[in-house]
Amino acid sequence: MVTSSAKVVRLVWAICLLIGTGFHMVDFFRSGGAYPGYPLGTVVFWNALTVLDPLAATLLFWRPRLGVLSTLAIILSDVSHNVWAVATYDAMVWPVAMQAAFLVFVLATAHLIWRDSWAQEA
Repeated sequence: MVTSSAKVVRLVWAICLLIGTGFHMVDFFRSGGAYPGYPLGTVVFWNALTVLDPLAATLLFWRPRLGVLSTLAIILSDVSHNVWAVATYDAMVWPVAMQAAFLVFVLATAHLIWRDSWAQEA
């Protein structure tokens, strides 16, 4: 049985991922998906998050354990990449700080979803 705390955590994660989707969509439409001045790998990665973030949010409710793994992979790679972008290209710092806070929350609460999702995915 899924506990109410696991449901709340999944909802918070999904909302944060969808907020990230919104920011990536705004950036995509502002830059035409080009992100001038950044390397191609960065452009591809940031544009891919427009699809990967909502996919992970959906997986949190459809296949919670896969959603946990997807969210962890996304936020770990995003924070790591964006710290590099700040150091290398003088990118904005405040979004990375918000992402880092979400990363800490994800790491602190992943066990709740993981443990309580066993019955749902069985």
